[in-house]
Amino acid sequence: MKVHTQRLKDLGKAARNLLILALLVSAMSAAFVIYQTTEEVVTIVDEENTMEYSFRGNKTAGEILSDNDLYLEEMDELSMALSQEVNNGDTIEIKRASDLTVVVDGKEYAFTTAEDQVDRIIKRLGLRINELDIVQPAQGEVIQAGFDGEIRITRVTEEMDVNEYPIKYAKVTRSNANMDKGEVKTIQRGSDGLRSVSEKVVYHDGVEYSRTIVEEVVEREPKEEIKEVGTNVYIATSRGQTRFQTAMYVTATAYCSCTICTGSGNGITASGTRATASRTIAAPSNFRFGTEFYIPYFRGSSNRGIFKVEDRGGAIRGNRIDIYFNSHEEAIRFGRKTLKVYVLD
Repeated sequence: MKVHTQRLKDLGKAARNLLILALLVSAMSAAFVIYQTTEEVVTIVDEENTMEYSFRGNKTAGEILSDNDLYLEEMDELSMALSQEVNNGDTIEIKRASDLTVVVDGKEYAFTTAEDQVDRIIKRLGLRINELDIVQPAQGEVIQAGFDGEIRITRVTEEMDVNEYPIKYAKVTRSNANMDKGEVKTIQRGSDGLRSVSEKVVYHDGVEYSRTIVEEVVEREPKEEIKEVGTNVYIATSRGQTRFQTAMYVTATAYCSCTICTGSGNGITASGTRATASRTIAAPSNFRFGTEFYIPYFRGSSNRGIFKVEDRGGAIRGNRIDIYFNSHEEAIRFGRKTLKVYVLD
C-alpha cells in the first residue's frame, strides 16, 4: 500500500514538471513571435538628405545601408561601424568625402576628406595658425553645400614704422612805410619744424596691406619767416617830392661810344637818340625807352641823378644797367658798382 502511494506521488510530480516546461516553452515562443513582429525605426542622414528606415529583427549598419542602396566611397565616413548592430531610434550619419585645397604660404595642399570642420582640417595637415592670421572660411565654421573647395590662410604680420617729416614754416609779410616800395627786408629767417609719425603697418602674406597712424609727435616747432616790404612811393629829388614805381638795387657798369664799348663807334643808341653823358643809360627790355631812373649816387651831378633809358645791351639783363660816359677813361674809372635806383612814374 505504501509503495503504491509513493508511485502516485512521483507521477504527480512528473506531471507538474512537464506542465511547467510546457508553459516555459509557450512563453518563449510567444516572446519570440512578439520580438519578430516588433518594428524598429532608424534615421539615416546622408549629407543634405534625411530619411527614416523601418525594419524587424536584428540588422547591422552595413545591412541597413545596403537595403537602401547607399554605399560608401573610400574616404567617406560613417557615424558607426558597418558591423555594429543598430537599435531602435539610432541615427546613422554618412559624411561624404570631398576634394579640398588649402592655400597657405604660397603652397597648395590638395586632398580628399569627409571632415567638414575647418579647424579640424587644418589640424590634420599640421598647419600652424598664428593669432593674426586670416582663415577663410573661418576656423570653427562648418563647410556647407556649395563650398568651392578652397580654404585660404592669409599670414598677417604687423610692425611699427616711424618716420620724420618736415613742418613747413609760414611766411609773414609786413608793410613798412619807412621803406621804399620794392625794398624787402628779412626780419627773421624761417626754418622748418619736425614731426614724428608712428604708423602701424599690416602685411598680408608679406605684402603691405594697410597703414594706420598711431601717434604723431611734434619734435620741433617751425619758425616763421618774417619780411618787411616797403610801401613808400615818394622820393625827394631836385624836382621836389617825386613819385616812383619801385626802388631796387642794380649792378651798374659804364660805357662810352668808342668801338671798344659799342663796336660801331657812332654814338647812336638803340632808341635812335645820340648817347649823352648824364642822361643816357642802357637798361633791360622790360623798361621801355624814355623811362626815367633816379640814381641818388649821382644827385650831386649836373643832372641831379635823373637818367633816361635810351639804349640796350647784349649783356644788360636782369638787375643791371649801363651808364653812358663821354670817354672810355671815365667809363673805366667808374668801373662796376651796386647802386640803389628809383624807377620814376
